[in-house]
Amino acid sequence: MHPVQDQTLSTQQIIQLTRAMLSVASVDGLQPAEGTLISQFYEASRSADMPTTAAAMANAGTNQFTVAELEGSTPEFADTTILMCLMAAYADGHLSAAERLHVQSIATQLKVDASRFDGLLAQVRDELVGALSHLPDAGSVAVVVKELAAADE
Repeated sequence: MHPVQDQTLSTQQIIQLTRAMLSVASVDGLQPAEGTLISQFYEASRSADMPTTAAAMANAGTNQFTVAELEGSTPEFADTTILMCLMAAYADGHLSAAERLHVQSIATQLKVDASRFDGLLAQVRDELVGALSHLPDAGSVAVVVKELAAADE
């Protein structure tokens, strides 16, 4: 399930999510796959009155996102923010320790407790495994599942 499918996001929320995802992806250098995922999210979500995708991505490396922008978020939007940030981090195939720490910091400031964070992380990993499960090479999928599980330890 895509985390924003069940929500109607405001223009401000779309911009905030995009900036939050960029902040996570930029922690260890914005990778092409991360940029693509974030661009696709923004383009699919934006309305005509919003900046273009190119404009939203123009300063990706110097993104000045602060969690204070999200103060007063509903628990549902906080969960969506964490899910989308984790998805952006994993877009390049790896959640680095620095990315995870950054997302955990966002979660803490949004009052998402550790057990909820772990549940959201598991949800993203399950979605990644589900996306791979149709591949004919079951052995490769099993290796990916092991690597994701090892990252929890």
